[in-house]
Amino acid sequence: MSDYPSEIAENLNKNYELFTRNYETAFLNLAERNPADIAKKTESELLSSDKLTLSFFEKWVIVDLFKRRIYSIAGKKLETLDSFSSAIILHFLLTADGAPLTGKWILYRELPDGLFYSDTIPGILQPLIKKYECGGTDFLKKILEIGGKIDKNFKFAGVVYPFKKFPVLFMVEEKDEEFEADMRVLFDSSASHYLKSDIIKTLVVYTVKKLL
Repeated sequence: MSDYPSEIAENLNKNYELFTRNYETAFLNLAERNPADIAKKTESELLSSDKLTLSFFEKWVIVDLFKRRIYSIAGKKLETLDSFSSAIILHFLLTADGAPLTGKWILYRELPDGLFYSDTIPGILQPLIKKYECGGTDFLKKILEIGGKIDKNFKFAGVVYPFKKFPVLFMVEEKDEEFEADMRVLFDSSASHYLKSDIIKTLVVYTVKKLL
């Protein structure tokens, strides 16, 4: 977390510790749900009564409710996913209510309770702004590398998909003689049906690190 100001890094480290502590509890809560219902609401695929698979950025993962583990699919092998990534996936599976995407993009502050955390978003995006201030084309290449798509409605913009039902739009404005570089991140207005606002903020940090 060293790329971020100390206040943000400290907050993220606390989230990491909290995620790790709540990992087992999240799995226990998930095990009480109907797997078929979870799959329907999240557009996951039910592999068996205790396993489902879903996309997570550019990867496919398997959630094993019996073993309480999440695995990434690497060719013909399964690799145990780290606890932080797993916790984000568990939050998504537990929160998702199946609401349809609206196609309307909103800022973080427009999410429920988004105003409470919105002041931290510019700082979270700063490492990306610094890296791509004169490299919008490289930014688009990176978007594609992590399973995203280029949005041709803007000069340098792309949509990443942490989950099929959770698109995130990043837009870069390159530095020029008149203005400094800038970046915006937007969410489908259905976002709060899939993750709580504090987890969305953590997911933004996670995504930024993948784009660096």
